Amino acid sequence: MRDAVRGRPLALARGTTRALLRRDYPTAARLLRWLAALHSERVRLPVGPAPILDHLALHAGGGGRLALDLAVARRLLDPAASPA
Repeated sequence: MRDAVRGRPLALARGTTRALLRRDYPTAARLLRWLAALHSERVRLPVGPAPILDHLALHAGGGGRLALDLAVARRLLDPAASPA
């Protein structure tokens, strides 16, 4: 699966953006995890994952799975960060 995602960063970015526009925050957070993973592997991305993470953290509300997805993305984007 990772190889399939690595080869299609534009499609992944588009899917994440569309999920944000639909306010489908759980899907956007799951896709953000993949964007953050690619970012940590130094894959060139058409969008920055950090602003998406900030937007979701501010507007997505709560929920167990969503909070987990955001925490994983945050950790992938900044491995030196301590857990919240």
